[in-house]
Amino acid sequence: MRRVSALDGLRGIAVLAVVLYHFYGDYLPGGYLGVDMFFVLSGFLITSLLIRERAATGKIDLKKFWVRRARRILPAAVSVLVIMTVITGIIGGDPAVGLPTQFLGTLFFVNNWTQIAGSQSYFADSGVQVFAHYWSLAVEEQFYVFFPLIFVALTRKKIGWTLPTATIVGASASALLMAFLYNPAVDPTRVYYGTDTHSFGLLIGAATAMLLTTTKPGATDSWPTRINPFNDKMLRTVGGLATFVGLLALMVTLPDTAPATYRGGLLAASLCTAVLISSVVAGPSILSSLVNFTPLRWLGERSFSLYLWHWPVVVLLRHLLPTFRPLEVGTIALVISIPLAAWSYVAIEEPIRRGGYKVTAKRFLDHVTADGPAAARAFARLCVSGALIIATIVVLATAPTQSALERDLAEFKKLAEQKMPPPAPAPTSTAPAGPSRTMPTGENIIAIGDSVMLASSPALMEKFPGIYVDGEVSRALVSIPPVLQSYSDQGLLRDVVFLGFGTNSNIQGETIDTVMDIIGPDRTVIITNPYGDRWWIPESRAAIASALERYPNLYVADWCHSAMSDHLLLRPDMIHPTVEGATVYAEDFATALQQWVDDDRQTPPECGL
Repeated sequence: MRRVSALDGLRGIAVLAVVLYHFYGDYLPGGYLGVDMFFVLSGFLITSLLIRERAATGKIDLKKFWVRRARRILPAAVSVLVIMTVITGIIGGDPAVGLPTQFLGTLFFVNNWTQIAGSQSYFADSGVQVFAHYWSLAVEEQFYVFFPLIFVALTRKKIGWTLPTATIVGASASALLMAFLYNPAVDPTRVYYGTDTHSFGLLIGAATAMLLTTTKPGATDSWPTRINPFNDKMLRTVGGLATFVGLLALMVTLPDTAPATYRGGLLAASLCTAVLISSVVAGPSILSSLVNFTPLRWLGERSFSLYLWHWPVVVLLRHLLPTFRPLEVGTIALVISIPLAAWSYVAIEEPIRRGGYKVTAKRFLDHVTADGPAAARAFARLCVSGALIIATIVVLATAPTQSALERDLAEFKKLAEQKMPPPAPAPTSTAPAGPSRTMPTGENIIAIGDSVMLASSPALMEKFPGIYVDGEVSRALVSIPPVLQSYSDQGLLRDVVFLGFGTNSNIQGETIDTVMDIIGPDRTVIITNPYGDRWWIPESRAAIASALERYPNLYVADWCHSAMSDHLLLRPDMIHPTVEGATVYAEDFATALQQWVDDDRQTPPECGL
């Protein structure tokens, strides 16, 4: 295989984009596309190796292929997994929640599916697992297991049209499945993590290799320019630069939860990467000179280690430094992650990748049995390794199963069930028209909402004694009509209804219409103005503002402006209120209720983050 140093430069750009996205997401909202660059590069290089081995030997030695992959991936991946498991267990707290599932899922390269099964979100501000980034490694490893088998099956006699066709069809099916399964009203983690929905980058890379890699047995150049569509220097200069600019534009402008991301954005980034690969392996150009920049190549060579280290480092720093600004935490994480990547590349990746497990183990044993400083260092490493293994077992056996928020919400739920009587019809009507309105008591109020309302339930009960609070985790307004109808059918729907939603999915005008029809025009309804960085929340606020024009009995508790004005009212996830925040949340409902008393309904001004 001809070594093309510019490919290391592309790797450097990919890992830099991912790191900047995770450390300074506001400045590079589309940096996650670096993972898709990795997918295309991996698919290209692996398939090129398979094609050249098939051409040179007439067969594929699958055992040796998988051993080479294990030598390349396992040492660093497992080392970081074990070390960071121990460190996370020592630090404790929310990052340590669910460590056994994370560890085993990562160790057996099914991390993406264990996170999907556990309803984990890659796009939340908090609660993201310390090994969440291993999802992409799991997708690649699953590809490395199954794709060579398909390759061998379709190339029994020669590289034929069936393999390229199957690869292109597979890539198309994966991209279409992502677009089909994507639902803008819910968190997109399932389609982002899924091997079925996110393998098109690997397959596009494989198809690119089939286009560019020679099948001649004695060829000295694996990617001869004569068969490359970019064999013309002017074409690869203009086309390569234009594609590079286009990819950078996607990284700057394509948010991770935007519908366009899953309906063509990720596919476009993968295709751009395939064009860049074709351009840089074709020969010298302005683009290849740019990506050959020495620091980029240095990062590219260490990209695997940097990718492994950077995410758990920043997750733990965010936990340890909750009062630091994101820019400060990201900078500290960068200062820690790069030296760690440089160390593990030299001390862990390279020795085993080049020497193999047997040679490396023999060299280590020779040092242990020798005399002098080398033996002492080897014995120290042996002791550290043993201690790490023991510590990992202890940490996994004692890891917490619930986060602080989950524990608090469970306690609030239990408290609500103990303190509140079943909902009952209001003793008197509280919604007369005109100046005779008086502030209703808690017995006249029922509050229905999501985990934000549940977290605020103690404050609501203190502010409105006798209120009935029905709060549940992961609730959305779209699921509430049957709940309201049940209360209404039993005559338990009180004269004032508090609604607290918007965190978990989009609030649509049609849903508000359904809810208001069930509640009816004779009751007073107060709905929260939701706060958060989810892309659908501004749309929800717009739907609520529009509904105010249709329903004179609808009022807004402006939680958005309260939370935005003081982030100390929020927990680290920047969604759920602290104890002080819950008090303000209840006050926002009281303020809206006072508007009803004064017959002075107000529409909150636009609330941007």
